[in-house]
Amino acid sequence: MNKRTAFLLIAIGVSAQAWAQDEADALRYSRLTTGGTARTQAIGGAAGSLGGDISATHVNPAGLGFFRTNEVVITPGFNFRSNKYDYLGTRTDANNNNFTLNNMGLVFGMPTRGNSGWRNVAFSIDYNRLADFNNKLQIDGVNTTTSYVDRWVDRLNNNGSPLSFNDAASIDPLGASLAFNTYLVDTINGGSSYATWIDPTAPGGIRQRDKVSTKGGLDEVSVGLGANYSDKFYVGLSLNFPRINFERTRTFAEDDLSGNTNNDFGYFEHTENLKTDGVGFNAKLGIIYSPIPNVRLGAAFHTPTWYGMSDASTARVQVDTEGYQPDGQSERYQDTEELTDGLPVEYEYSLQTPWRAMGSFSYIFGTDPDVKQQHGFITADVEYVDYASSKYRFNKGTEGDKEFAKQLNNSIDNLYKGAVNIRVGGELKFNVLAVRAGFAYYGSPYQNSDVDASTTKISGGLGYRNKGFFADLTYVHTMAKDEYLPYSLAGSKIAPATVNGTTGSVVMTVGFKF
Repeated sequence: MNKRTAFLLIAIGVSAQAWAQDEADALRYSRLTTGGTARTQAIGGAAGSLGGDISATHVNPAGLGFFRTNEVVITPGFNFRSNKYDYLGTRTDANNNNFTLNNMGLVFGMPTRGNSGWRNVAFSIDYNRLADFNNKLQIDGVNTTTSYVDRWVDRLNNNGSPLSFNDAASIDPLGASLAFNTYLVDTINGGSSYATWIDPTAPGGIRQRDKVSTKGGLDEVSVGLGANYSDKFYVGLSLNFPRINFERTRTFAEDDLSGNTNNDFGYFEHTENLKTDGVGFNAKLGIIYSPIPNVRLGAAFHTPTWYGMSDASTARVQVDTEGYQPDGQSERYQDTEELTDGLPVEYEYSLQTPWRAMGSFSYIFGTDPDVKQQHGFITADVEYVDYASSKYRFNKGTEGDKEFAKQLNNSIDNLYKGAVNIRVGGELKFNVLAVRAGFAYYGSPYQNSDVDASTTKISGGLGYRNKGFFADLTYVHTMAKDEYLPYSLAGSKIAPATVNGTTGSVVMTVGFKF
């Protein structure tokens, strides 16, 4: 943590509750897809037992043991996103498109000498995109029960022990303090408690608008090793170094719909900017057994990923209190930097994301294990992910931070569960051309069975291989469901927005054997 910022946070008593980390962040960095080459994506990401593709480094590194020659690949892509939201009965749409680099790497396959039974080994260096965060969200609706500002009121009232004026003015430079200093929240009852002038229960209610723009991704650089024993047993290990780069800009606004211009509230906007960086480590190990040339059985285990994370956040509140303020002004605003000597609020912490285990099956059409003689295949993976095992650690924080981490981890344990992911695919080969298709289903991570947050992928593609050159083109259609909670209040049920998103991805791999 920046020393100046660390001193400031200690001085004003800010705890982790004042800013970014929550259950949704842990889930964002845990819900990963296979990614990889166009060939792997065309068959639904089912790379657990097939082997012979560099994507095996990130799924089951035993698949590297099928390489007998060297290979270099690069996989660019383009995404088309369309999201539909329903919030409080109002439907909104948001679209986003972006280029991405899905995969790039080298594999070195080397035959072994001697009569030990080990036929060949392979070494890979690979980059893979596991999650793409480029997206947009937009909800709009009329609320007649609660206000976004109620959470700041609760924060300042501090469970019945209201904070002092000095603490209220500085303790939360990303939210509650900005609201207090702009008179969106003020004292009542002779200064003994805090309240806001926003009254959603008044005739007309309040209009709520939430716009979120995110960008970045979760990328993994890996070093993998695979070996082949007697063309029956294949073993592998990869050491992986994922990196998180996430940026979010969010503006939440409320407008008075009562028509009353003398009720001390016209509108407010709260704009937040968050930048998160994380560097992690995990290991993946696996085995593939081929009892006969046509059949391959695979098993793999991915350790949890241990991340070192850092957040940098700023915010701004702009309000219209219709002349309520003591100086008679109608509009006022304040930025985080006015409370932090021009610096963002920074915080460092640790995050552990879930372990994974999978079993895989492949059937090869054709009796010769040489890929040149194969006529096609079908393959399937079944993967289990324990989303409830994600954990935060605020080891460098105050006792309040550590207590918040405990509460947050308990909330993750109560909110999420283990989920099963299924990936299937196949290929038909016609000399130098191949046709592929795939399907993937990623189960909902939520314990609440009423929330359907599953993701389905349907894919298809073409491949060309001839004289050491290959090119693959794939289209993946992703359909995702989820719920989005714009804010939460203790003791109050907040209506979520339902999310139905579709993404079309065009992916192309170009590679050479040498």
